[in-house]
Amino acid sequence: MILLKTWITTRGEAKNVSNLISVADADALIALTLEKDPNHDQAVLISKKLLEEGVNIIFPVTVFPEAITALKRAANQPEKAYLINKQLQQGIFRIEYPDEKILQKASHIFDQADSKQNTMFDALVAATADRLNADSIFSFDNWYPKLGYRLAG
Repeated sequence: MILLKTWITTRGEAKNVSNLISVADADALIALTLEKDPNHDQAVLISKKLLEEGVNIIFPVTVFPEAITALKRAANQPEKAYLINKQLQQGIFRIEYPDEKILQKASHIFDQADSKQNTMFDALVAATADRLNADSIFSFDNWYPKLGYRLAG
């Protein structure tokens, strides 16, 4: 089993020297974790590229319950869910916590959702990217470019 720590910069390390930011969505976290995910290989390549370029990968806190629940329930991969949870406990992720402004922005973004696939979780990722002036969103969801965000990779 490959650990996410291979791809994600830990808080204590001074690897990143740029101000570039990519906000990660749950689908990227799932793809990194689950080898049988159709986006796994691409997620690994994108993650490595981001880290080589010194891009700070930021995870909105809402990504974790979404990814962990999807892995445990929908993908029937509880060991992968617990892997992410253990790494969350170890503090290896750079996490952004939403405040009222992010939540309000997400609510307005969610109003633009034209598909049941576009969730409030996705709107929170977009609002976080907006707040942080992110250079990209690390995701495979085509809704983000429709909103004007660039996908990582």
